Amino acid sequence: MKQVYSKMCDLAKPYYEKGRPMDVSHIEWMMPEALLVCQKEDLDDSLLLPLVILHDVGYAEVPKDHPFKLDVRRAHMAAGVKIARRILEQLNYSKEKTEKIEYYISVHDNWAWGDNEIYKQDIILGTFTDLDYAWMATPKGFLALMKILEKNKQEMFEFLKTNDKLVLRPFSTKTVKDLYESYLEDRQKELF
Repeated sequence: MKQVYSKMCDLAKPYYEKGRPMDVSHIEWMMPEALLVCQKEDLDDSLLLPLVILHDVGYAEVPKDHPFKLDVRRAHMAAGVKIARRILEQLNYSKEKTEKIEYYISVHDNWAWGDNEIYKQDIILGTFTDLDYAWMATPKGFLALMKILEKNKQEMFEFLKTNDKLVLRPFSTKTVKDLYESYLEDRQKELF
């Protein structure tokens, strides 16, 4: 992993620890998977990796509440843009890329308001949201979301298997789709 991403993680970690500590393992899982996707799909890691690292830092600046509430989602994205800008400026990150990453952070949860087209029109944003979703099928992600959504294992499995994301925001790359399906298959084996 490039040194700049390690430094970025170090600078972001205190925000995750303050906001949603479960996001530390979420980011730790996403990083190598995002790098793999960038290599296999020839994507720009200098955009995807900072988005992965910084996307939810804004939870550190919003009141503690259910993270799926729309006002909390909107507030964490707005706060996240400001925090990400500070971190990226501290690292002397490219101004052009910083602006693009800020945009991505400002809209990364817009699917919650029915805005699905933006993910289909931008492969970086689409791949990011795919990885974010795929994490929910990992062992840690599955348990974390079960708790947040107050579902049992069977209900959580059905949620992942039938979520409208799969139709409204189809996977942007085969690599992430295969990854998600592999994790979902593992969760199914655990259930049956």
